[in-house]
Amino acid sequence: MFQKKIVLPLVKEYQVKIGKASFPHAKHFMDAGYSCGTCHHEKKVEVNGKMQSVPLTTEKVKAMMAEGKNPFQCKSCHGDLSRKQYKKLFHKNCLSCHKTLKKEGKNVPTKCKECHIKPKRRKAVLEGC
Repeated sequence: MFQKKIVLPLVKEYQVKIGKASFPHAKHFMDAGYSCGTCHHEKKVEVNGKMQSVPLTTEKVKAMMAEGKNPFQCKSCHGDLSRKQYKKLFHKNCLSCHKTLKKEGKNVPTKCKECHIKPKRRKAVLEGC
């Protein structure tokens, strides 16, 4: 049976209002040793009265790909989300982890401008006009 390969961009970029945000897959997976399931979840279950994510497993990834779904796109399971919903989910997921790591003494970004980079405005100098 033919298996599709999972190809990740080294850096995933998101264009948002306050400046482009980038997610460096390479830093998270190769350097820090996290897996897909660290950020991507399969479902949520209740544990001690709180909803917790169940990490996405390799088996679930393969099953979704066999169905023609992209297991790494939120809309594959959740449908189309608004920009506001994406913002809330990304901030909750990324910032909660980074704040925990920061408390442990790790040098990780936790401020807006550390992840969101606005393009620099440049002035053109035209001679002879």
